[in-house]
Parts: sequence; C-alpha cells; structure tokens
Amino acid sequence: MIPGEAVGADFGNKTVELRNGRRLAVDAVVIATGAAPHRPKGIDVASDVLLHHLHTADDADALRQSMPLPEGRRVAVIGAGFSGTELASHYVSAGAEVVLVGRSATPLLGALGAQLSPRLADLQRTRTDARLGVTVQAITPSGGRTRLTLSDGSSTQVDAVILALGAAPATGWAGAPDGIRVDNRLRTRQEGWYAVGSAAYIASGTEKLRTDHWNAAVAQGRHAARTILHDLLGAEDPGPYRPRTGFNLRAFGSTIAMRGLRCPDGSEREAAWPIEPPHPDAALVEFLSVDGEVTGVAGYNAGDAVLHAGSSIV
Repeated sequence: MIPGEAVGADFGNKTVELRNGRRLAVDAVVIATGAAPHRPKGIDVASDVLLHHLHTADDADALRQSMPLPEGRRVAVIGAGFSGTELASHYVSAGAEVVLVGRSATPLLGALGAQLSPRLADLQRTRTDARLGVTVQAITPSGGRTRLTLSDGSSTQVDAVILALGAAPATGWAGAPDGIRVDNRLRTRQEGWYAVGSAAYIASGTEKLRTDHWNAAVAQGRHAARTILHDLLGAEDPGPYRPRTGFNLRAFGSTIAMRGLRCPDGSEREAAWPIEPPHPDAALVEFLSVDGEVTGVAGYNAGDAVLHAGSSIV
C-alpha cells in the first residue's frame, strides 16, 4: 500500500504520477478511483446558501451536525434517484417533512423499467411533497430559510437543502473526465491498463454501461484481476464480464431490489418465480435482451424471489 493521490498517467510508459511528485512504474494498472458527486449545473445558487452533499462519511457527519433534530423541519432533497429516495425516506421516518425534487416524472425508469418505476413514483408522491418532472432554477435565502424556485414556476421554502444529483467518474486526472472506456474484459485501449467500478464504462454498440453500486465495483475488480493474470501469466481467460450484481433500495417501508442489467433496447415481462412470503402489492419483472436472453430481474416487495430469479441471468 502506497499512500498518495494519483494526478497523472503516462499510458505509453505505464507510469502513474502522484501528487508528491513520485512516479510509479508497473506492469499493470487498475484505475479504480470511483466517482465524485455531481455539482448543481444550471441552477442560480446564492453565495450565502448552505447546500449539503452526501457522498462520504465526513459529508454525513456535517449533515447530522447541521440538523441533529430533523423532526418538524422541512427538508428539500434535490434528486429522486437511489440516494435521493433513501435520504427522503430517512428524513420522513425521523419526523421531517420532505420536498423531493426530481427532473424525471418516473425516477429510475432506466434501472427499474416501465412496470416498477411508476410504483416508486407513487411511493414518493404519497410519502413526500414530491415535485417530479421539474428542475430547480434558483436557490436563494428567504427570511432565515431557503427558497427553491422550480421550472414549473412554483416555489417553496425549506430549512435545509441536500443535493442527491448522482455522481460522475473521478477520472479527470487520467485525461478522461467522462470515465475510462474498457472492453468486456475490463481492459482499456492501452496495453496494461484496466479500469473498474464508477471509473469505467463498458462500451457496447452505442450504449455505455457504467454501474455505481459498490458490489459491482467489487465484482469488476475480481474480474479485472483474473484478466491481468491471463494477460501477464497466461492464466485461464476469465471471459467477458457479465453484470449479475445489483442493489436493494429501501424506501418508505418498501423494498425495491434488482440484479443484473436492464438493456435500453430490450424488453421486460412479468417473472414467473413464486414470491415468498406473499406480499399484497409485490411484483417481479425480468429484463430481456433483444435476443430474448434474461439480463436482469427487479422486484417490488418481492423478498428473496429477486435472488432466486437472478440465478437465471445469462
């Protein structure tokens, strides 16, 4: 383990430059520098407004210290995806009133598909003051509180604002601010260089597959290690990386889970796996590729059925 921060890469000579000036020369490099939270773009933010992010443990501590007793407070969460939904759920359970703002009318449509994403939107509308299908235009101080002005012309006052706008690859230091392109074995275009997790995207036709979930990063790291052993030592070829990991999203007392991948140009159908124990509003959906292969599965209050159905992923 070498403490330091990478600030530059010489792909041809397989060297990494650290901030302290040291250069590391190696036989193989795995770029796994993760992601950084998106900053607000296109929003007029007053200079004296405090905005919170939640990406690190320090961010969580700062947020907790600024609002140790959220009960009765009005909290705005900007972003209605994974992090935004779980944040909103947390603050609702703590007794706060939550304004949840999302630019999509059906959040997480790309991940959950046409059958399950409307259920998430219904949950959000039922449990929060959800403003979906709009964006924030301005954030300004207002008599000791903070005012959000939205794209539909409405506005609202809150006691705290938390940004949950997703994340972008932390790969600018390597000259690739949009992430590192890799093949299906997680190799970059430069010999001896590999990338995994949020730092990487797998190019497939016109689509870019990038997964920000930690368990996907772990799985990709293992796969990249096997690829390196094959490339350097002639070990067995691990074959193409197949997305089989997933996520569990706990929101307002319900659980939405997914394994695998939803292909944008594919289709979806109701899965035939039994749901045990039965739940009155449970649902289980399979995602199919254009060739009809099962590439992913998602469930709403479906218990272990997601795990069992996930075993059919190619």
